[in-house]
Amino acid sequence: MQANRSVKRPATGVLLLAATLAAWLGGCTSDVPNQVGAGLVDDSLDDVLIELPVQVTDYGSVQVEDAAIPVHRQQVLYLGTRNGTSSRILANYDFSDIYTDDHPDTMFTAAKIKSVKLSLTKLSHYAGQRIEISDAGDTTRTERVLYYRVQQLDAPFDSTAYVGYPGVVPSYNGTVLNDDSLESKPDTEPLLRLSETDFLAWLAGEGTVGLVISLGDGSDEDLLGCASRELLRYGELDDVTVGTVVAPNLVIEFEDISVVNFLLPPVADTSTFHEVASVPADAVDGFVLRTCLRAYPALDFDFSALPEDVLINRAVLKLTNDRSLSFGNSEAIVVSEIDSLKLAAAPVTMTPAELDEATYVITGQTSLEPASRVRHLSFDVTTLVQRLANDVYTNPRGLVLTAGEDIFPTYDLTTVDPDFYFTEFHFFGTAAADSLRPRLEITYSRRDERLGGSR
Repeated sequence: MQANRSVKRPATGVLLLAATLAAWLGGCTSDVPNQVGAGLVDDSLDDVLIELPVQVTDYGSVQVEDAAIPVHRQQVLYLGTRNGTSSRILANYDFSDIYTDDHPDTMFTAAKIKSVKLSLTKLSHYAGQRIEISDAGDTTRTERVLYYRVQQLDAPFDSTAYVGYPGVVPSYNGTVLNDDSLESKPDTEPLLRLSETDFLAWLAGEGTVGLVISLGDGSDEDLLGCASRELLRYGELDDVTVGTVVAPNLVIEFEDISVVNFLLPPVADTSTFHEVASVPADAVDGFVLRTCLRAYPALDFDFSALPEDVLINRAVLKLTNDRSLSFGNSEAIVVSEIDSLKLAAAPVTMTPAELDEATYVITGQTSLEPASRVRHLSFDVTTLVQRLANDVYTNPRGLVLTAGEDIFPTYDLTTVDPDFYFTEFHFFGTAAADSLRPRLEITYSRRDERLGGSR
């Protein structure tokens, strides 16, 4: 990112203005209100306030990666395709020693097994109908159309290979294992019926079997979140019965109804994220704030049009959300100062701790729904522009928009962190119509007009 240009002026200007206004507005609190002093100052400041729109001059993206939570340790498994990002679910099952006192080896025969199914558990956010809101504010609710495919990997996958993104989809047998793969299943807990013969073959092999779960042709374009074996936030699920395995598990039902179902959880699971859409390289094309695989936009501005010797009254960052592209669960957006020189590398990758060290929080908003009624957003960044105008910083400063990370406790109001839900806010870029493009609106007044006298 290029360095922005700050306007140099004495830092005492803001303090002097505050003192002058306090004297003008306050007086002695014990005095009875009267006209003494009337006419010595103007009773209106409207004629000296000047508005200046400042455009984005440079843009970058900050990727945040936490080594403690690689992709294969995330609490949510993602399935499907949305905005150029695609993922499948991989799961390994160990058949070397599955028998228990309640389920001895004698139970696992073709005659005694009634059905074998693979169970997924969607997060509450992805259950039920799909909601879309038009630019006019009209709400449409439709049933999701989802066709699941289950296929066998040529070999169990190595979960430790799925640390970052994009990942890969290991080679697998083209045969679809679930015999109901042509049936749309919008259920919260879809049960995908597998072949008892395949299951018994896996059991006889006494090894580890890997499966890949995909959304088939004809499915809605969507990126669905299901519980992984790492899930800790059960409050993000609809109510489940006691004993439920929420990770992708095999459910064996027996002919003898007195025997409870046998549940086989995976020994490893992960999202593949084998295709991840790149964030725009230029603000002309808009910019994206993304969680889960965290990418945060940073903006720089040219302040050269701001005259010398002015007092900053207000500065507001205005953005417009493109609801036709934005999706995901509600999230906070936090606006922070960042040293523009730290953004020179492309792309910029930071740990949460490094992001904390590099930023200074200004403001934020919480519980923003990316695809619903959130369209025009305004953030008060007056303090940043005042500090730049008063030459507080030696290095240029930009703004970075992030989610509600733990390092921003004022805006970290949910029980889950930004690595949990996959959410994207798409903002219109600098080539959009005037009413949509990002801008910084500064209101200032000239020092001599506000304070009088000469310098």
